[in-house]
Amino acid sequence: MAVTKITTTNLTFMEKVSQIFIGMYFATLDRVKKRREYLKTLRELEKMSNRDLADLGLSRGEIKAKALKSIYKINI
Repeated sequence: MAVTKITTTNLTFMEKVSQIFIGMYFATLDRVKKRREYLKTLRELEKMSNRDLADLGLSRGEIKAKALKSIYKINI
């Protein structure tokens, strides 16, 4: 199977600017999506009773850290 790579080096200024803005647009969409997932995870965990959280091995103080870890892959 052959792989071909097409490179265009003769982009006009407006094409370059357009590509930059398109990249920024999709990066922003990704950030918004992750933020919504994070907030949804927080709301769902905060609704749970202390007993349910204990069954999951969590305390109320660990909710934000768990949500950050699950959505953003950040360890606190």
